Amino acid sequence: MNVLLVHPGTQYSYQLAQQLHKRGLLYYFVTGIAVGHASFFTRLSWLPADWKKKIKARTVVGVPGSKLLRFPMPELNALLRLRLSANSEAVLNQRNRRFQEQIPRRLIQGADVVIGFDTSSWILIERCKRLGKPFVLDASIAHPTAKLAVFEQLRQRYPIWEQQLHAKPAQYLALELAEMASATHIVAASSFTRGTYLQHGVDAKKISVNPYGTDLNFFRSKWETASPASSNGLRFFFFGGLTARKGFPGLCRVWELFVHQYPHCTLVAAGFNHPPTGFALPPGVELVGAIHPDDRIKWFHAADVFVFPSFFEGFAQVVIEAMACGLPVITTTATAGYDVMPADETAGFVLPPGDDEALMRALVYFAQHPNAVEAMGRAARLAVESFTWEAYGLRWQSILESVAAETPPTV
Repeated sequence: MNVLLVHPGTQYSYQLAQQLHKRGLLYYFVTGIAVGHASFFTRLSWLPADWKKKIKARTVVGVPGSKLLRFPMPELNALLRLRLSANSEAVLNQRNRRFQEQIPRRLIQGADVVIGFDTSSWILIERCKRLGKPFVLDASIAHPTAKLAVFEQLRQRYPIWEQQLHAKPAQYLALELAEMASATHIVAASSFTRGTYLQHGVDAKKISVNPYGTDLNFFRSKWETASPASSNGLRFFFFGGLTARKGFPGLCRVWELFVHQYPHCTLVAAGFNHPPTGFALPPGVELVGAIHPDDRIKWFHAADVFVFPSFFEGFAQVVIEAMACGLPVITTTATAGYDVMPADETAGFVLPPGDDEALMRALVYFAQHPNAVEAMGRAARLAVESFTWEAYGLRWQSILESVAAETPPTV
């Protein structure tokens, strides 16, 4: 089977390209920027730090250059315009349009199945349809119409955070809906994402769930070397955008009540964005800003419990990374919590998003049972040991074989 993978530059497409190549399935990987080895970045000292971070995420190891087709200019142009504070929706839409238009017809013709990414496939899908090629849409986040509803709830719940909660312009939303309607099959990374698609009319037979993997060698368990948690006060860790969508203002609201009862506990919050003007951090919250991807393990190992009360995700890779590092997790049903965490709550708690009382109970549980942290952290690590990139690739292979078998050959 020849699989054409077409992603303008998203984090997990590089893992997918490697997995498809390992299995002899990769025909071509068409992307914006891709490099074969991390040492390439030692020659990029002149680039701005945010550019280097984005480009470093485009490392694809083990895929020969003969199977890579790169169109870097749309990506570099988009990075420059975003750096100049241009309208992000318009910039990314223009990048994705130009990228799709550059894909050679011969590559689509030579493929048995084409995989593309949501928000960047509306032109590609129509090209595939004209050539009789099955198209699989890789859905990175939950349904965009569901997102609109969540954002409206968040605007009412946290009004001073409203500037972060932009509604997607109707013309861009229409393109995403067209992708879903025209795709032969859709692959979602979590049960939550799949559920939002079903709620908005997508046929259950058309969508599969394939959770992401993680690098279990890099994200080592802290319990290989660490001591048990201190009973003098736990260190909770939040890592993600400091936004309403990620649940940060709600966490702070609950934390303000919690810390009065347990003043020796600390909440460390890392990530991009800044709280809006007028938002006061409660006592016991330490903001550390953005952290380098290579430093994540250090912050995970310094924590006792990971807390990520998001309202809307596609998967939330940070949850599985924290669990791999041996942290019990407090998260919500709007992440991959149901997919990766044991249902018996031996590794943490999966809560309804926005349920302040449930979040308070979870925080209090750990504060009152610090001796449970190690056992739950070890259970968390054990729970994610099957979520490797290798397993992710095997599930993709099964999905692709099923799609190809159900598609009549082109004449």
